Amino acid sequence: MSTEAMRAGSAIAAVKRRSASRASRLYLFVLPATLLFVVFIAYPILWVAGQSLYVGTSAGAVFAGLANYTTVLGDPTFWTVVRNMFLWGVFTIPVQMLIGGVLAYFIERHTHALRGFFRTMFFLPVVTSVSVISLVWVQIYAPYYGIAQEYLKHVGIVMATSPIGDPKSAIYALIIVNIWQWTGFSMLMYIAGIANLPTEVLDAARIDGAKGWRLAVHVIVPMLAPATKSLLLLGVIGTLQTFPIVHLMTGGGPNRASEVFGTFIFKQSFVLGDTGSGAALSVIVLVIALALSLIQIAVLGARLTPAGRQRP
Repeated sequence: MSTEAMRAGSAIAAVKRRSASRASRLYLFVLPATLLFVVFIAYPILWVAGQSLYVGTSAGAVFAGLANYTTVLGDPTFWTVVRNMFLWGVFTIPVQMLIGGVLAYFIERHTHALRGFFRTMFFLPVVTSVSVISLVWVQIYAPYYGIAQEYLKHVGIVMATSPIGDPKSAIYALIIVNIWQWTGFSMLMYIAGIANLPTEVLDAARIDGAKGWRLAVHVIVPMLAPATKSLLLLGVIGTLQTFPIVHLMTGGGPNRASEVFGTFIFKQSFVLGDTGSGAALSVIVLVIALALSLIQIAVLGARLTPAGRQRP
């Protein structure tokens, strides 16, 4: 072997060693995030999945296979919960996006000195304690003396019971509270989207004669598609995670009429002590969340920046 070939081989070997050393150091940067994922996400998921395969008896936990899943799916309450979750998502997500988008448009386009005030006021429910929100809305819904009754009496309606105490209206009353609480978040997302709109496109649209609602509907709304997609994805996941407002206001009642996945899992696991069924419900919710997220990504696309714009 010639001297030149030996030198070239040594140089290549040295480069490979440096590359391997650099790669090993780079892995150290992702190690903390990997450990957090394993400890707080992967391990709990696997543990709950394992628990869903066991049934508790007086002699201890006994392996039962898919018996817990069969029990859960055969429980009429489960299908009531599925119905409630469907209603919750169908009514809250689009209404929050619509009201939030309208508020964002008027605040950003038609207010100046009071812009910060309106942003704060409409976003305030998002950061308000759920306990406070629950207490306030229970009083609003109170029959005979509540604020809702004060308005309804002008049209001749007298509430004998609170809407959250009626099995037919409980879930809808809670949906109204949820819309009131989270519309400010949709507004904030759309405000951020409006602030990042390219001014040259808006100026060109105005030159072409677009203004007012025509400008909003045909130019601004399509350009806010990334914010809309993000809100839709977050809304679906948030719907499946619903728990505090229902637990504090109705506890899933009356007669399971406002039961959601969160309260159902809580009762099965901690009230009735049936951890196997509670774990099975948790796994089912996880699968539903993953399936809906994948469907949305496939249908809407994973791109969250406007088409044709490149991030620096």
